Formats: sequence, C-alpha cells, structure tokens
Amino acid sequence: MSPPRTLVVHSADDANRTLSYQLGWPEALERDLTLGAETVNLSVRGAAAGLTARSLLGRRRFDAVLLLHSVFSNVRNLSGHAFEAIRRLDAPKVYFIGNEYKLMPEKMAFAEELGVNLLVTQIASPEVAGLYRARLGCEVEYISNTGIDPEVFAARTPWHDRPIEIGYRGFDAPLYLGHIDRRRLPEAFLNAQERLALRLDISLDAEARFDVQGWAAFLNRCRGTIGCEAGTDYFELDDRTRHGVNAYVEANADASFEDVWERYFRSYSNPVSGRTISGRIIEAAATGTVQILLEGDYAGHFVPGEHYIPLRKDYANLDEAVACLRDEARSSQLAEAARVVALEQFAWPVLIGQLRSALRRIS
Repeated sequence: MSPPRTLVVHSADDANRTLSYQLGWPEALERDLTLGAETVNLSVRGAAAGLTARSLLGRRRFDAVLLLHSVFSNVRNLSGHAFEAIRRLDAPKVYFIGNEYKLMPEKMAFAEELGVNLLVTQIASPEVAGLYRARLGCEVEYISNTGIDPEVFAARTPWHDRPIEIGYRGFDAPLYLGHIDRRRLPEAFLNAQERLALRLDISLDAEARFDVQGWAAFLNRCRGTIGCEAGTDYFELDDRTRHGVNAYVEANADASFEDVWERYFRSYSNPVSGRTISGRIIEAAATGTVQILLEGDYAGHFVPGEHYIPLRKDYANLDEAVACLRDEARSSQLAEAARVVALEQFAWPVLIGQLRSALRRIS
C-alpha cells in the first residue's frame, strides 16, 4: 500500500507575516508525516506556473488537495491555469475558508467551481454549517484556524516578572460586522489607565503588530491581555449587508457606527451569528497570559470564570476585572486552566487529527 500524499496549497508573503495561523498550517502539515504533505506556496515566484495540468498529472496520484485559508481569504490567490489544473485533479478537495464575513459570494463560487468535497469553517455553529451544506452540497467541518506549537507559544516568564499589566495588538474592524468591539475594548482600558494606574501596551496600529516569534515574546511580557470573539453577528452568504454598509459609508464619509447600526442592524430579522474564537486568544492562553474577555461563547472552548475574566459588554465591571487580574493567585489559576485547554484542544496534532477524521468521510 502506497503512503498517503496530500497536495497543500497556500500563500505566504510579507502581507500575512503577522497572521500566525496562515503560516502555521502549512508548517504543521509538513511536520506531520501522516498525510504526506507536498506544499506549494503561491507567493513564491513560479510556484503557480508549476501547478499545471501536465506537471500535476505526471506525478503519483494525490489522496487529497488542501487549499488553506491564505489561498482565498482577503484576496483570491489561485486562478487561471493553476486553478484549472487543481480542479481537474481526481482527488478530494478541501477548502479552508477564512474571513467568513466578506467576499462570500465569490468564495462560494470558488468552492463550487473547484468541486470542493469538504469545507473547513472557523465557525463552530451548526446553523452556519447547515447554510454551507445547503449552498454547496458538500461536507462541512469546524476546525480552529489556529493551532499551538509549544516550542513557540509557551509560558516562559512567570506572571510576577512580566512588566506589562495589559498588552494588546489588534486592528479596527469594518462597520459591516455589526459591532466595533475591537475599537471600544482597547479604548475602555486606555480611558481607565490613569484612574486605575494601569501599565498598558495597547495599539491598533498595523505597524505595531508582531510576527509570530515577536507576538509570542510580547505575550510573555504581559500579565494580562484583552480580547473578544472574532467575526460578525450577522453571517450572510450573499454579502448584502456588507455591500449596503460600504455603499452608505462611501456616500456619507462622516457616518458613525451608530448611524450604521440604526440603518442596517437594529431591525435585522433573525440574525445568524458568525462569531468564533480568535486565534489570538488561543495563543495568549498557551503563553499563560491572563485574559479579560468580552462576554461570548468562544466556540465552547473557554468558560468565563474558569479560563478567563469575563467583561460585560457595557464595561460596567471593568474595575472588578482589573482587580481580579491583580490577584496573583486567582490569575495564576485562570492562566493555568486556559493553558491546559490550549495545549489539549489546539495543539497541531489534535487539529490535524480532526482533519484526518473529516478526510475519511470524503475518501
């Protein structure tokens, strides 16, 4: 019996150097020998040209083709002859869909044209999975976009030796998500900095973000960090609200989030949540960094008061959350519980094991 062979297609360049999950998946698959991964980085000069029907068909048969998040997340990186060659391969095709709140019609068309057999979603919602199955008629599996390499994300610095009380790196989210948690959350702590004598290192500046190693080192300098669920409260496959909000904001440059909320979200009927756990939360947990998180489900992985300090969405208990963070015994307890979850549920071998199980359903 021949060993397995899996074609893994991704795109890694300077544009996604701070997105650890987009870099982590191909590296983890290469280390894991059970799938026999052969990786192709579309950003390497000439790589896409090598994905031709002649070159692919001249190789031994692939058991599966994995198109990772970076293939089509913010931009489509696979097209033309390379796309056609992969489409023609007689092998199960798996698409890891990313940023499930924009370019959704285009991503659905991409998956349909490719003949995807398995869609891997970052959203742990049966309702969302049902919408995907109805649209594409393929298998759907929730697998976290972020895995943990304990050689990189580890608790290397004791809590009391960390100089930053609360550290945070993020970016402002578009108004069409239906919330601005990523803006309001850091602002709430910056506004309380002087009153509570907080030692903060918080930024929403893209230039202040770190590469993978830098992010792990930064977390080891922070006693605590803050966060919220990723994604949108209004999951859609047709982007109708996104297009409407973008057109409105373009025509009304001074439009506030409150304006957008009143116009598009206040009377939104039967919304489907597209919220999920952010990879930043998983990585912070692995480094033993205590987390103050906005109320949420976090894909069922982290429980308030057990793995993190819960913060109300009106920030009414912010002072109490900071007091909890400053309690070393309590913080150590929360951090250790969250670290165990990160290592037991998000280690790369665990996620790849989930992928193998899903692959068996389509083989």
